[in-house]
Amino acid sequence: MKENRFQAIVSSSLLLGMLLVCTAAGAETGQISVTVREAGGTAPLPCRAWVTAGGKRFFQPGSESGTAYVKDRSFSCDGRFVMKVPVGKAVIHVERGKEYWPVDKEIVVEKNRTAKVEIALKRWIHMAKEGWYSGDVHCHFGLNDLRILRQLALADDVNFEPILTLWNHQSPMPAGGVWPDWPGGSSVYADSIHLVTLRNQEIERIGGDAFESVGALLMMGLDKPVKMPPRGSRYPCNVVLARMAKETSPRCIIDTDKPIWGENVIGVALGLFDSVQVCHNHFHRDRTLQDGRLGWGMADVENGHDEPSADELFHRTNSTYYRFLNCGFRLAATGGSAMGVMAVPLGYGRTYAKLHGPLSEASYLDAIRAGRTFATNGPMLVLTANGLDSGEVIEYPIDNDDPIWIKAELRSIQRIDSLELLYNGKVIKKIELEDEKPSPILRESAAIGFKPLRSGWVAARATFRSPDGHLRQAHTSPVYVTVDGKPAASKADAEYMIRWIDRLLEVSNKAGRYKSDSERAETQVIFREAQQVYENIARKAAKVWGDS
Repeated sequence: MKENRFQAIVSSSLLLGMLLVCTAAGAETGQISVTVREAGGTAPLPCRAWVTAGGKRFFQPGSESGTAYVKDRSFSCDGRFVMKVPVGKAVIHVERGKEYWPVDKEIVVEKNRTAKVEIALKRWIHMAKEGWYSGDVHCHFGLNDLRILRQLALADDVNFEPILTLWNHQSPMPAGGVWPDWPGGSSVYADSIHLVTLRNQEIERIGGDAFESVGALLMMGLDKPVKMPPRGSRYPCNVVLARMAKETSPRCIIDTDKPIWGENVIGVALGLFDSVQVCHNHFHRDRTLQDGRLGWGMADVENGHDEPSADELFHRTNSTYYRFLNCGFRLAATGGSAMGVMAVPLGYGRTYAKLHGPLSEASYLDAIRAGRTFATNGPMLVLTANGLDSGEVIEYPIDNDDPIWIKAELRSIQRIDSLELLYNGKVIKKIELEDEKPSPILRESAAIGFKPLRSGWVAARATFRSPDGHLRQAHTSPVYVTVDGKPAASKADAEYMIRWIDRLLEVSNKAGRYKSDSERAETQVIFREAQQVYENIARKAAKVWGDS
């Protein structure tokens, strides 16, 4: 299903690009020759750009080094590009990820003449100098072209780019199950703080009613690829594939591009996920891609409305993530774009990870595993609790007279609706920021001291609106709180997961779901194993915390 959709999007996007090129070619045109540099620098600076002229947007540069991305109607380049555009006023848009001020420069293009344009991009923040390195854990673009992959990392300023070399059956499995590394190995540095890695794989099986989508496993740092299920097969279940990945690649990271996919409730229960994308590929620059109710599962059945609002997916993404955390599972927050499939550039949804030491594949994956992350569609947001970073654990005696002090630091060059501190999914501090205009940078902090009554987690989020009014966010991974050494557990959220698995078991009994009774029986054993985990959590919550 998704492969056909992918092919259709590619075909229509290519046609759109060709039409725009023809439009420019058929009109009176001039040429622009643009050089982009860092403010105060001399060398050309890789960046992303497009040009608006004559009421149209142009993104097919005449330079060989330019790489058009038709879905986003933009292109990446190495810092120089030439382009023919209609005569008259034109606006050159240049950007470089989240840490630079974007520039819109208006010029006048004259017929049959070349306008030479110099543009300087200025950083407003340098997160890597603070130990935070950006990443996009969901990339499909530039496969098998190391030049493009290097350029993307630099042009979109994504420090860690784990390209999904294998995605379903789009690429053949490597012969003998051995990765075909690039010259020099499985990791290539575009420069000292931009890294592209090869040994990554996505297995995605979606489509059908709410509970029929299996989900998406994004596996990074694999020593060996995981064997793909046959096309169209729901067997084996994702737990089997994830266990294979962990057995053959103990240091790999397993992420999911959304918490709401059908079988995620199984993988989380059995301890196979390290992280969850809360700034995921259905959040675009100017719209939220809903896809109807595809894969919304329990969030659709028990939390949804007959007519989903534009922000429904946003709320369901967060609420499902919070329910997993409330059950006591520790999952890092991540961000990914699915560039190559979706109409967003690399890193529109991105992860920031705090590294202990220089950037490498191992150090970045270790940071995700440890939960030292935040996910964002724009703002920078860092959480501490009693001075500890996200991913760490506070041991708190119930008779402690001192509160836990939570602090979130927000920095943004765009307007923000609110900054919130969360405890077990509930807002315990909120600062309204709708009337605050960045001047030029919005700097805000939220702090609160509180005494937790039960184990759980604290986190921070900052919400804002995309140009068409849809919600976006920056969201930290939690700091975990253990009260009197007792485990985090929620009866209500565990019972929600139990009902979720009941629905999966119903789907598993449908005719044609599996090829044989033995496939069905094997899958149902795993589903019931996970359900038992949630039943134990529900009992624990009743016994330890008095949940009724």
